Parts: sequence; structure tokens; C-alpha cells
Amino acid sequence: GGFTTEFINAGEITNKGVEITINATPFRTDDFEWNTNVNYSKNNNKIVDIGPDDEKVIDLGSSEGYAIRLKEGGKYNDMYTYVFERNDQGQILFSGGKPRKTKEMQLVGNADPTWSMGWNNNFTYKRFNAALFFSGKFGGKTFSQTESMLDGAGVSLRTAEARDAGGVSVNGVDDTSGAAITTVVPETWYRAIGDRNGVGEPYVYDRTNIRLSQFALGYDFDVSGFDWVKGATLSFIGNNMLMIYNKAPYDPELAMSTSRDSQGLDNFNLPSTATYGFNLKLTF
Repeated sequence: GGFTTEFINAGEITNKGVEITINATPFRTDDFEWNTNVNYSKNNNKIVDIGPDDEKVIDLGSSEGYAIRLKEGGKYNDMYTYVFERNDQGQILFSGGKPRKTKEMQLVGNADPTWSMGWNNNFTYKRFNAALFFSGKFGGKTFSQTESMLDGAGVSLRTAEARDAGGVSVNGVDDTSGAAITTVVPETWYRAIGDRNGVGEPYVYDRTNIRLSQFALGYDFDVSGFDWVKGATLSFIGNNMLMIYNKAPYDPELAMSTSRDSQGLDNFNLPSTATYGFNLKLTF
């Protein structure tokens, strides 16, 4: 009988943040009205205690050359990957003509945005109404295994441009001779940093993005001549309509699953989609 393991309530994470919402009606006449709403939110978290073993590392999700880990003193959703080995001058160290990477994955940022913002606008003009909702995520990191794999196979636009240019420009130094290295053959470079478990550092992108998340346009019909209906509204609604600004070469809000695992990872994810539809609302 007896038991070998038990579950205990261990660990502590602190969250400190702020959320601000401002509502206003900047313009109003007998026929026209504009209502606007701005929301700002920011959260800072810290892993104060990881449990009885202070050195314990909890893996929330990982792939080849990428991991989201919890460590005491760190933050929830801290991102780790391999980075270049460099000298004190910041030059990339080369061995045998290839760039060197760290033996262990290093902290490169956090998958959560530094702060988020939403801006909602509602307009009415006589029987017409319109709504526009803009959303933005600012800061945070995202990692693309898609870009890494394509580069390692030599089939990305980046590798084609490097071949046309005659090489990849780098700021490196040979770790044995100390000779400066300024240009590397594209195949040598991208086979070393790309593919699986390469140097993930070049494939870490800023998560910042701003988009038109929703647009709606509607019309309220005059139903005063009908006794059986009190109101009728026909609306066009579109979601994820327009990416206004994006620093990553893909949609950084995409996730591999609906869980918290592997946040911020692009691994041949399907493209984000926009949806369009019509809505007819009848009030009886």
C-alpha cells in the first residue's frame, strides 16, 4: 500500500496591473451622434515562488528550439530559444565557418504583450448606424518556426535574396584565428541557423500589431405601418477586417491551440481569416 507522489498547493504568482476605460460623445446633433470608447490595460506578473524546489523549471509548451518556461523570479509565458554566441564586442563567434549557438536555450522575452488597447466607435445618422472597433497589442515576443524551417530548406524569399546578393552580411569573428568574418555563403548560414533546433534568435519577432477587428453597418427600417413587428434592422458585420500595422511576417495573435500551451509560436499555422456576414433583427 501507500503512495509515492502527492499533489500539493505550491507556488505563487503576483499580478499587478491597471485598466482604464474612457467613454465620450465627441459630436452630437439632431440627426448624427458619435460615441467613442477607449480601453487601456497593462499587467505585470512575477513568479515569486515556484514551489519547494526553487530551481525547478516548468515547461508550458515547447517545440524544437523553442520553449515557454516558468522559473522562479521570471514571468508567466517567458520565451526561450537558442541565441548566437558572441564575444565582448558583440561579434558572432564562428567555428569551422559556421556560427556558434549557445549550449542552452536563453530567455529572449515574453509572449504576452506589454500592454493592450481597444478603441470602439459607434455612429448613428438618422436610420443608419455604423461601428468600428480597433484593437492593438504592444510589445511582447513571438517565435516563427515556419520561417526557420523555410530558411533551413533554402525555399524562403530571404534565402533567395541572399543568393542573389552573393552572400549574407554578418559581423562575426573566427574563434580560432580571430579573423573577421563579414560575409557567409547563404547555404552555410541558413543551414546553420534555420531548420530544427538552429539559432532561434533571428526568428524572434515583436508581437506589436494594430488591426480593425470589427466593422458593422446597419439600417433601421421604418415599420410604423406594420402592427405585427415593432422593429427591423439589417446589418453587415465583418470581423478581423484589416491589419493596419504588424512587425512580424505573420499574424502574431494566432495560436497553435486554444490552451495556454505554446503561446507565441508560429509553426506552419493556418493564416488568420476574416469573416463577413449579414444580420437581420426583428423585434415583435
